[in-house]
Parts: sequence; C-alpha cells; structure tokens
Amino acid sequence: MNKERDYFFDNLKAVLIFLVVLGHFLLPIHGESVLVVVKRLIYVFHMPLFVFVSGYFAKKIYKNGQYNFKKILYLIKAYIIFVIAIQIVYALCGFRDFSEINFFSQSGAPWYLFAMIVWYLTIPVIRKYKEIPVLIVTVALALIAGYFKNIGDFLCMSRILVFGPFFYLGYYMEQPVLERALRPVYRRVVVPAAVAICAGILAFGSKLKDELGMVYENISYYELDDVWEGPFVRLALMIAAFLISWAIMFFVPRGKTCLSVIGQNTMPVYMLHRILRDILMFAGIYDYLGDWGWFALFVLICLSICVIYLLVHPKVVNQVNKILTLYTPRLWGRIRRNQAI
Repeated sequence: MNKERDYFFDNLKAVLIFLVVLGHFLLPIHGESVLVVVKRLIYVFHMPLFVFVSGYFAKKIYKNGQYNFKKILYLIKAYIIFVIAIQIVYALCGFRDFSEINFFSQSGAPWYLFAMIVWYLTIPVIRKYKEIPVLIVTVALALIAGYFKNIGDFLCMSRILVFGPFFYLGYYMEQPVLERALRPVYRRVVVPAAVAICAGILAFGSKLKDELGMVYENISYYELDDVWEGPFVRLALMIAAFLISWAIMFFVPRGKTCLSVIGQNTMPVYMLHRILRDILMFAGIYDYLGDWGWFALFVLICLSICVIYLLVHPKVVNQVNKILTLYTPRLWGRIRRNQAI
C-alpha cells in the first residue's frame, strides 16, 4: 500500500459511497419489487463496512492524551448543516415545518456523523482495554439494545450500539493484520460464503421483509412477529455484514485508479446526494420507477454515478470544505491554548 496515500482505502471508500448513494436512491421504493430486494442486500453490509473504515482511520483522533478536536469540530459542523439542509428541503416542499427540526433524533443520513462523534469520544476509554473484551461487550450491547423500545432514533442510540462493533473492530485493526486477512487462503473460503449469503438474500429477500428490515438497525425486536428471534436475526445479519465486507475487500484495487479521487472526497457526496435525492423524490420521480423493475435499477445506478462525479468536482469539493472548515481553525486554536493551560 502507498505510504503517502493509501489508495486501497480510497478505492474502497469510493465503492462504499456509490453503494450509499444507490441505497438512498432505492430507499423510497417499497413493496416486493426487485428494487426492494437489492436495497435490502445493500443495507446489510454497506454501512457496517463504512463504519469499519472510519474506525480504522480513527487512530489519530486521540494521541498522547489529546483529542484531535479539529476533526470533531468538523463533524459537529457537518452534522448541524446537514440536518438544517434536509429540513429546509422538506419545509420548502411542504412536507414538514422547519420549526419541527430536531438535532437530537435523526433516522436519516445525518445519523452517521452524529455516531462518529460519539464513537470518537469513546476512544480514550476503549483504548485502555484489549480488543477481544471490547468487541465482545459491544456485540453484547448491540444484541441487548433490541429489547428496549425506547432505544431508537433519539441520539442515534440504536445505530451507535449496533454498528459500534464494526467501528471498534476497525479501530483495533492494524495494517499487518489486515494484510494477513486478505491472503488468498482466506479468499477461497470467504468469497464463496459471501456469494452464498448474497444469493440467499436476493432469492428470499421478499419473504424476509421483517427480518431484513432490521438492517437499518434503529428498530427493536418487537417489530418482528416473534421477539425471541430478534438477537439471533441481528447476530446473523452482523455475521453476514462481516463476511460480505471481508469478501469485497479482496477485489479492491491496491493502486491509484479513477475511483481514488472519489474515495478522497466522500463527505461532499455523502451530504449533498441526499439533498438531490429528496428534491427528485418530491418532484415525483418515484411515481414511475417502482414499476420499471430491472430497468429502474439500471437508471438509478447511472443516476448514482452521475451524481457522484458531479459532487466530486473540485469546485464542489472546495466549496463544501470551505463551509465546513469556516471558523474551525480559530476554534481549534482556542482549544489548543486551553489545553496548554
């Protein structure tokens, strides 16, 4: 892997942001069409793998007893702006009053930014312990969380707990360990297992509506017909996400590709594509797509690619970064001075 720029992860993040965009474009489609089944498959693994990558790069957030508050401030600002922007779009389209804005309960895309802030803030605690005990405890918390009806969108608590194991797995993962995990000997086992899981979801996804509905990870087990199945379903989905994510990494290019620039600029894509999706949704595009079957999937794939290349344009990236970093250096300087005192 490149010492200056890790193109493996840039390429991986490019694949993941494409799946995020496509997943969000598929999200408003309901029923039992092929689009819904594909959507359920994407949601099984794309955010767990994204969270794993975020955890992998979180090692620099807290070093030598000090936080990298510059990164945390960046995420706080991005979260606030993202929530406000979505609320403005809904208000202008007449679907929601702007006064109903709620920064403490998010079920949509901003949840990831909020969760990242929380996971970052837990690093000083978890870094004191060995990885195995931490991963066991976080998996247990993820499974227990489903029994509490009130753990949902408030403070993004359900997703923080359920996706937490993937973040901490990434945080503890060292590059030599990752390199060993991607050796051909594992590929011969992991890839067929992941393919079988994907085939099973595509074949039976329409019959597993309630079970696969848990991939959004913000619902309780009481949404299922049988509550006792909840922890087993969630654990099975976590294992499926782990295996599919592992399998995908075998096929990610190690060198610089046309995808690399996308992976280096995922924040503008993550924030702005959701705004574009909402505008298209309110414009009525989904009144037609639901009946187009596989052709609709092709249309949405092409639309996702076009949106990504539009949003990684240098002018868009620079403008978004300028907004997100506005006043941050000044605040960062004050924090550094207070830490010195």
